[in-house]
Amino acid sequence: MENKFGIHYGYWVRNWDQDVKVLIKKASKLGFDILEINPPPFMINLSKEKIKDLKKIAEDNEIELTYCIGYPAHMDMASPNEKIRKAGQEYTKRVLESIHYSGGNILSGILYSYWPALYTEQITDKMSYIERSLQSLEEVVKVAENYNVLLALEIVNRFEQFIINTTEEGIDFINNIDSPNLKLLLDIFHMNIEEDNISLALKQADNKLGHLHISENNRKITKKENVNFWTMITKALKSINYEGRIIFEPFVKPGGQVGNDLRIWHDLSNNANEKQLDSSLKDSLQFIKSLLYNS
Repeated sequence: MENKFGIHYGYWVRNWDQDVKVLIKKASKLGFDILEINPPPFMINLSKEKIKDLKKIAEDNEIELTYCIGYPAHMDMASPNEKIRKAGQEYTKRVLESIHYSGGNILSGILYSYWPALYTEQITDKMSYIERSLQSLEEVVKVAENYNVLLALEIVNRFEQFIINTTEEGIDFINNIDSPNLKLLLDIFHMNIEEDNISLALKQADNKLGHLHISENNRKITKKENVNFWTMITKALKSINYEGRIIFEPFVKPGGQVGNDLRIWHDLSNNANEKQLDSSLKDSLQFIKSLLYNS
């Protein structure tokens, strides 16, 4: 069993649209293999020179870039509005082309609808949303296969989306599309809300698990005080021989788009400065590695 470890750039930033060059170097310095980011606007516009520059900085620092996004409502691939669905499909195709050009091979997140769901209307017919989402994904997964990019659908809690909330629902969903390039992204934060037994859910996902996000149940960084919980998680991963990426995804600072979208209304870091944030992250990485490989 061998894994790559990453950090989501939202740990440090307040707004999604960021120049990540400094963060690439920071992730490398802290011992990570991956920096996970939203696809920047120049990727959507297929600005090949900027994509090439980003790729070079990542390679120079021995960092892999992975891409994760929650689509805005005007690109909802499950929308009753065909024009909105088509916008999501075309956006996805452009991002997949850019990821391929950059040498990447994974796009994850709320690819099946939009995020965060606003719930401005009463949801009475969930199945129709599922059917439209599947139709959209059948369209874009062919492109993902051509570019050899994995689509990892993130399962999130009921307060952020309604289409897929549990591992079982996720498995049922992707079983409708016969593609090796479609898997699940499970997130320990969301699983703490929705799953009866996280260990069993991870085992249930088995080879359909394509990507993993980890944080504490309150979105803080993983900590040694919860060693029994994380021992349970790492044992489950070892039992299915999970060799995919493990991305640390703590969100601890309020403010900006990131704090608002993730409903971070107070400082979860005890007012830590950047040096303290980095130190905690490095300790957390070593803690999880020790459970996976030394126990």
